Amino acid sequence: MKRLLAVLGIFALGISLCWPGASSAQVYGGTVIYAAGADPDSLDPANAESNPSEAVNRMMYENLARFDEKLRIVPGLATDWKVSSDGLTWTFNLRKGVKFHDGTPFNAEAVKVFIERMIGPEKPSRAGLYTPFVNTVEVVDEFTVKVNLKAPFAFFLNNLAHSASGIISPTALKTYGKDIARRPVGTGPFKFVEWVHGDHLTMVRNDEYWGGKPYLDKITVKTVKEDSARVMMLQSGDAHLIVRIPAEDIPRLEKDPNIKLDSTETLRVLYLGFNCAKKPFTDVRVRQAISYAIDKESIVKNIYQGRALVASGMVAPLTTGYVPIQGYPYDPEKAKKLLAEAGFPKGLKAKLWSPQGRYPKDFEMAQAIQQQLKKVGVECSLDTMEWAAYLAALRKPVETNESEIFLLGWAPSTAEARWILYPLFATEQWIPKGNNRSFYSNKEFDDLVNKFTRATNKADMDRYLKAAQEILAKDAPSIPILVTKETIGYTKKLHGVINSPLELTYFDHKTYLEK
Repeated sequence: MKRLLAVLGIFALGISLCWPGASSAQVYGGTVIYAAGADPDSLDPANAESNPSEAVNRMMYENLARFDEKLRIVPGLATDWKVSSDGLTWTFNLRKGVKFHDGTPFNAEAVKVFIERMIGPEKPSRAGLYTPFVNTVEVVDEFTVKVNLKAPFAFFLNNLAHSASGIISPTALKTYGKDIARRPVGTGPFKFVEWVHGDHLTMVRNDEYWGGKPYLDKITVKTVKEDSARVMMLQSGDAHLIVRIPAEDIPRLEKDPNIKLDSTETLRVLYLGFNCAKKPFTDVRVRQAISYAIDKESIVKNIYQGRALVASGMVAPLTTGYVPIQGYPYDPEKAKKLLAEAGFPKGLKAKLWSPQGRYPKDFEMAQAIQQQLKKVGVECSLDTMEWAAYLAALRKPVETNESEIFLLGWAPSTAEARWILYPLFATEQWIPKGNNRSFYSNKEFDDLVNKFTRATNKADMDRYLKAAQEILAKDAPSIPILVTKETIGYTKKLHGVINSPLELTYFDHKTYLEK
């Protein structure tokens, strides 16, 4: 048991937590204007699938376990837990004296309702965090609950700490049903007031918060889609905080004495994927050749102005399970040699797909890659489309999928490597069932993923994770290009801002605004 808990508690450095200096006194009161880049999609954690939704939900809801400022798993609404020696039964002791925003007491029955909803017939969009793993849930007493798994699952606590695992008031869930997506009721430091779609969402302080009275009176999250408009709001004082600052605006904002910028390395890797079921990308030599043909350092330096990290593998350094991988250095001569060995001494033609505006500088990066591949004889047509259409095209089954090379990004919202390796590369996750858009298949890789998922000690987990990532690097169904950084800006009068590697920016009960 202790060995398993050790596995689950080990995390790399992570969240940037911006606390005040000794000269700044914490004060109660104030309204903070937070300018977000998009509207939330749902205020029901179990059905929320966007960063704006997860950010606001983290201020209203809480989980049994949570990620701390170093991405370690620590107690939330559960004060502690233990797991049986066979890894199948988890027992949670719950925090006493906690109430939901509607006055409903938090207890074991509320946890039971939450988990049974996730594994029940309703199947929220994030049910996949639970249905493959959880068998039953039992109320032991008012403040003790047991969760019985179908098989040992090394990352169960990570799933509990996921934003989708925010616990809803069972009373509100019964009253509002699916309308809970617009009427959120949690236990967090801030309570919901109103949501005007496309304009703003308002929260106020939860005076009965179990962790102590929050400092802020009110938070208004404004939807401001244009990057330039958000930057202007920060500079003019119309917003206290903005997210997703473009790299070209950073030098100017750095000179403003009233603004603080905070850049955090994320868990997101931007990568090129191959359709491994379509010739010539069925040949690993072609995939490896293209990997050698891409100058990642040039992309990071010239397109991202150094505000990103060169990626060697699909797992970013801050992710649990990260293993340093020997990637593909820029070597155009080796790329040409491999292409010749694969039967393409004069090069080949291919289709390169890219989104435009989904990720920072995505299309500009695709254009640079197009030019780099041209130098080794790979002539790519470059096509882009609206994001929903782009995803729809990539979700077509193997028989009708027209992709060849495509640009995408992926971040594990559970902060662990399985959330990358399994959905993107396991054989049983081929589109349209899962997210394996590369149609990659390797039985040895699949077996290793299953083994580290069920590992009960860290040594075994590390060994399986390393072997799986080495196979992936050799087979090259994708080319990891870079790890993104998330830069936010806020007035220096605002303290206690949480800028997470999970690409979430939010406040807690300790956040305050100087008067």
